[in-house]
Amino acid sequence: MTQRSKIYIDATLGPTYSFTKKHYYHHIMEINLAHVLMLRDQNIIEQEHASSILEATHKLYKQGYEKKYDSNFEDLFFMLEDDLSKVIGPELVGNMHIAFSRNDMDTTMFRMFWRERIVEWMNTINLLRNELLRLVAEHKTTIMTAHTHNQQAQPTTLSHYLMAVVHNLQRDVQRGQELYNRVNRSPMGAAALSTTGYNIDRENISKRLGFDSPLSNSYDAISASDFMIELKSVLSISLSTLSRFVNDLIFMTTNEVNTLRLHDMHVQTSSIMPQKRNPSALEHTRASISKAIGSLENTIFLAHNVPLGDIVDIGDDIQPPLYTGYITSVEVVEILTEILHHCTFNKELLLENAQRGFATVTEISDVIVRNYSIPFRSAHGIVSTFVKDLVKEGLDLTNGSASKINNIAKNSFQILLNLTEEEYQSAICVRNFVNVRNILGGPSLKAIEFQYEEAVKSLKNDNYWLNEKQKQFFDYKQRLTEDVVSCIKK
Repeated sequence: MTQRSKIYIDATLGPTYSFTKKHYYHHIMEINLAHVLMLRDQNIIEQEHASSILEATHKLYKQGYEKKYDSNFEDLFFMLEDDLSKVIGPELVGNMHIAFSRNDMDTTMFRMFWRERIVEWMNTINLLRNELLRLVAEHKTTIMTAHTHNQQAQPTTLSHYLMAVVHNLQRDVQRGQELYNRVNRSPMGAAALSTTGYNIDRENISKRLGFDSPLSNSYDAISASDFMIELKSVLSISLSTLSRFVNDLIFMTTNEVNTLRLHDMHVQTSSIMPQKRNPSALEHTRASISKAIGSLENTIFLAHNVPLGDIVDIGDDIQPPLYTGYITSVEVVEILTEILHHCTFNKELLLENAQRGFATVTEISDVIVRNYSIPFRSAHGIVSTFVKDLVKEGLDLTNGSASKINNIAKNSFQILLNLTEEEYQSAICVRNFVNVRNILGGPSLKAIEFQYEEAVKSLKNDNYWLNEKQKQFFDYKQRLTEDVVSCIKK
């Protein structure tokens, strides 16, 4: 045979072989075992031959595969075929692959691998959700300032803010579940692309490998890349949300804000400035998010503008960047969960910061509208003028009064207003601001407790779903082994 290019071996064939062996070997062997069992069930191969093939294949499956790449072969598929031929002969190994192609095997092993990774990723997300809900329970009444456009906006609670992150993660898991359902479809039986003239049973092998059902179009089965692009998208959406959350956390650790203190295990000091507590774990997490999104983005380029068929771009070549992005995504969630578990929020300073400035003035406008039937835009203008006047005088809301607002209403807007001092003091109180926002989705204690209870239920249901999928993985492997052993003994 013609000697293969050393550059091609070193740059492509060798690394691809190592990656495939590390991540897909057991899936390849399971596919082989299930396929032989199906061929026997359909009387395409004899029981005696099936028994011999399964015994050799199952032994190799259990012992693993440590061989280095041999450039006399294209890939792991042919190296395994050669090894089995030395044990049971080339004729039986050839029959083993009746109605079987690397095309349907490859995309099947990819789906088997990624369905497991999707479940693992969702499990890490759920651990983060659990940690956030612990903080929500701890900080249901912890007042803080919310920001819009990086400017002080309104008082809320830390729990209200954290629940926003929880809901994002909840949707991430929903997307993961929907993705899983699309990934968990079997391509086996598609063969090269057009199925086969043999009377195979695609439902049989689909069930044996733990799939929900076979893919209904064989060309689609061997050519689809959308499930990998969708995985890239699901991970990237989640990472995007986490990047914004991490950005906020870093802001809270600054000396000027100082409402979040990281554990010593998550900070680093300066080589020259002894006072420094750099939030390095959060900074590295932010960088890791960028690296993960970058790796994941490579997948769309690999799948772009290539033929709609079996091709290496969406096969071997797309897997490493997708896996790198996946692993980094999981690591991001794990370190963020740990950071939150050990950090401390400064409740007193969060409250003090919320009491500064003009975050409650929306409530003054609302009181004027509710109690005095003034149009909201007029009320907004009155309060806006009130705030500007205080700022010009270097004052804050504690120096304001109902009479100041009444005078502005009369003199600048020709509106007779009789706002009382009691109403004013109540309106500028940050706790009152939160408490009156008692409707669905709001920050009041009652509203937060409802959101919390619903989120706990959702997490419980999602964990149940994940446990069921993990059980299905275990069950199909166990059934496959039992069926193989039973066939060997016959």
